[in-house]
Parts: sequence; structure tokens; C-alpha cells
Amino acid sequence: MDLDKNTKQNIAAALWLDEYDENNISASTLGKLHSDKNSIKQIGARMRHYLDWLKNNPQSHNPNYNKRYTILKNLVGDLSPQEAYVIAMKFLGQNSTQGFEEMPEVSNIEFPRDHAPKLRSQVGWHFFVGSAWDEDGEEYGVELMFFRIALLPPNMANQLGISDIENQIVEIQLGISKAGERHYQAEPIVIAGTSGLINIEPNPLKYTVGKNEISVGKKDSFFPITVKARGKDNGQSEPVKLGVDLTFTNGREYLYQGDDGCMPCVAGMGTLYYSIPNLTLKSGSTIIYKGKKITLKKGTFWFDHQWGFLGGNSHSPVLRAANNIGKPMQMGWDWYMAQFVGNRQLTMFASHSPANKQFYFQTGPKPPGTMTVDVAGKYMDENKKLHNTWGTLVIDEWVKSEASPNPDLYPVTNTWHPNHWKFSFDNTLPKDIRNFEFRQIVPVAQTNYFANGSQYNEGAVYITDLEGKDIGRGFAEAVQYADCTKNMIKLAGFEYSQELYKLFSQSSSLSRKFYSLFYMLTHQKPLKQTLTEAKGMEFFIRPSKKSAKVSSRH
Repeated sequence: MDLDKNTKQNIAAALWLDEYDENNISASTLGKLHSDKNSIKQIGARMRHYLDWLKNNPQSHNPNYNKRYTILKNLVGDLSPQEAYVIAMKFLGQNSTQGFEEMPEVSNIEFPRDHAPKLRSQVGWHFFVGSAWDEDGEEYGVELMFFRIALLPPNMANQLGISDIENQIVEIQLGISKAGERHYQAEPIVIAGTSGLINIEPNPLKYTVGKNEISVGKKDSFFPITVKARGKDNGQSEPVKLGVDLTFTNGREYLYQGDDGCMPCVAGMGTLYYSIPNLTLKSGSTIIYKGKKITLKKGTFWFDHQWGFLGGNSHSPVLRAANNIGKPMQMGWDWYMAQFVGNRQLTMFASHSPANKQFYFQTGPKPPGTMTVDVAGKYMDENKKLHNTWGTLVIDEWVKSEASPNPDLYPVTNTWHPNHWKFSFDNTLPKDIRNFEFRQIVPVAQTNYFANGSQYNEGAVYITDLEGKDIGRGFAEAVQYADCTKNMIKLAGFEYSQELYKLFSQSSSLSRKFYSLFYMLTHQKPLKQTLTEAKGMEFFIRPSKKSAKVSSRH
């Protein structure tokens, strides 16, 4: 089967080749690349099958997607892996959470089992970020993420002859900044499981996408762990080569996010999420920055593994009804990690809110002003104990995103993103780190693009107290500040139109909202029970009065 140009470029990038050349690819790999399962014809046919299923299996209290699914099915022909990825991630609506592995009622995270990707969940990612210093004292910020989605509900994929691993799309995100200079992002690499280029061994974990890898060196452990990746920022006059070859020999205790790892777990939805702060970087690890191999002397890194659902509506009818009557949910979030002096760590999260919509999708000549938001945090003290904490964040400076790893595929959005953060937390935190500021290590935006078209800001930051004293390093993430829907439509292989833009912005009708209100009012008991049983919801809605507590696992 023939491969389209974009897919060939992604395969070459995953195999660390400058260009797609079958003379440099093994016969066994070529056999899988050219298999019927991996053909653009079959990927398109499977997506049309899924659209039929979604149309025939609507959920109550969701928008009526009949028109959307009919139009999509008519538009979907042969699909590249990237086109299928965009459609699955961005255009299938609230109805598309059905058929994937549900979140448990309470956290059931177990190691070493849960270090491996959870292929029957809808989405998941392994994420390494941190600051590192070379032998001359130069400082770098580094991000590497293996992000995966299951294209079809697992049982449906299996019925169509597709295994769990063949059902995956995995994207590689790689970015490196040099303090005082600028940020580069390698063009995202998108690989389908049907290509045979994704391989997973669970214990010890070895997770490879072409030549990119996450590999653990010891059974029943997480350390030592080595991560390798390469890519190119193709948005410059000449491609900029980037790469990492990092080994971590140790880390702190597991940091269970949300409620013991539920972030949240409610009626089968949400995510399971744990972190390992303060990864110890092995001296002699290397990065490639602007084509030059650089040996690192030390670093402070952070690891996240999260899986479940990024969006969509609940599996509970009454909760869907309750969600349906309010204002449409504002997509996006802000995530932060801080590693303070004294071996203390803090991770923070804030959901986007309709109340702050004037700060999102801003592209005008002036920055959008000062934004104040509530943040929830999980603090690990010097004794490795975990504490829930709540605070306030003020963003008072902004920077425009003016770069792209490939402007032809991912046009520059010129959207304003946060550039200076002021945090103030309750007395759960020690006095010396209760109030602090973040500032990026580079004077320009550290914005990146996902291969599904969405843009986010992610980069290393200095942490200072209010007097300007250096008290640590961290990372700041800002997701969904840019409206990339127009380009997502193009990345999916469709011709852009206002009709499609409106179709993919569809919300429930007024009559459906009235019906949802009636249903919710007549089903108060199951609604209260569902909310009572939910775990981790307090990290999305700040309680009016709540004392800090120590997590049950530490």
C-alpha cells in the first residue's frame, strides 16, 4: 500500500532519518508499513464505521450530533494517521467517551503495572520536564512527552481485527530552551500503531516509537530510566536539530495527584494521575541543541503519567443533565510544577473558566490585562508527606506566540500567552515559599503545537520570592489560549468553511437544556449520590472553607 507524503515524513522522523528512504528501513518494518491494516484506505474505513456507531448510539442530555456525524462520514475518505488523530481528538463530540476503559470509583494505582501505557483508556501521556546545566554552567529547559490516544473504542477495534497497540496513535513532543536565548520545538511526530513502530514491554518498561524510547533498566522498578528522542524545528530558515539522551537514577516518593491519584474519578470519567518529582539526572546525559551535542552536569526534573479522558460528558445521565444546563464548559487549563530549595515540591492546577473568557483567544495589539484565578495544589514537604493546598494566581504579563515548528502545517497564531505568574498560597505551605513568582527563562514565548492542531505554552521558569531571591526552578503550562479550530479542520483533510467551524462548535439546543433541567430536578437523589461518591472534584472547584489535609498515601 502507498503511504502519503505526510506519513512518510513522520516515519522518517521517528526513525531519525533525514528523509524517508526504504533502503534504510528493515524488511520486517516495511512489511508492516505497507500492510493493509496500515493503509490510508483502511484507516478511513474504520473511522467511517466508528461514525456510524456514534450516530446509532447517542447519549441522553448531549447535543444531537446526527448532522455532524453524517457530514463527517461524507467527508471522510482515505485518512492518514494524523488526519484520523485530529478527527478522533477534536471533532467527535461529547458522545465519544463511550466504550473506553472507565475510571475506577477510587484510585487503584499499582506499581510497576501502571508505569506502562494504559492502551484501553482514551488518552494518556508520559511526560518529562525540567531544568539542566551543562559543564560550563549554561542552563536549559527540556520537555519530552509521549502522548497517546486510542482511535476507536477497544472492543470495536478488536472486532475489526485491530489489537490494542495497533489502535494507538502516539505523538512525540520535544522542546528545548536555552536560558536568555530562545525556545525551539521539534515538529511533532505522529505514528500509528498499525505501522509496527510502536512497541511496549511492561516490566521493566520499554516504550518505543521508532528510535524514540522510554526504557527502565531494572525489573519491578522505575529507576534507572533512560529517555531518548530526536527531532527538528522546521520553522527556521534552516532546520534546527534537537535531541535528548537522559538517564535518571532516582527520584522522590510518588506524588499522587488529586484525591490519592483521582484527578478526578466521577461516574467512570476523569483521569488517574501520579508524578515523581526531583528526578536525579545522571551526569554525562546529553541534549542536542541547535545541532550541537551538549553534555549535562546536573539537572532537576519532574515526571508525570496520566491517563483517562481529556474531555467529553459523563457516563451518568443525571450528571450529563446537570452539566448541560449551565454555560458551555471552557476548554483548557493551566498546570505548574515548582521544585523549591530544601527539596520541597508543589504541583498546581487551574481549569479555564467562562468567567475569564476575555483572556483566551486574544490576538490584538495589546495584551489582555491582569487575570486572577484560583489554583489547587499538591505539596510534598521535606519529609515526603503530601498536603492539599489552595491559592490564588495573578497573571499580569503576557507574550505573543510568534513561532512554529512548521508554519505550513501549524500557522503562527500570534496569540497572547501568560508570561509572569504571581502565586499566593494558604498556610499549608511554609512561610518562605507561600508567596512566589514565576518568570520564563527566555524572553520569548515557549509555545508548542500538538499534531492535532492545538497550541500550548510550556517552558522552564525561574522561581523567586517577592524580594527577587532565587528559590527554585519550575515549569509553566498554558493550554487552549489559542483558537486553532480553523487549522484543525485543515489538518483533518477538510476544506475549511464557516459551516464546519459552527458544526464543531455545536452546543445543546434550548429545548434539550429545558429537558435536562427537568430531569436533573426530578433526579436529585442520584445526582447527590454521584457527587458524594466523586473523588478529586475539589481540585476543580475551590471550596469556600477547607482546611489542608495530609494525603492518605505518602
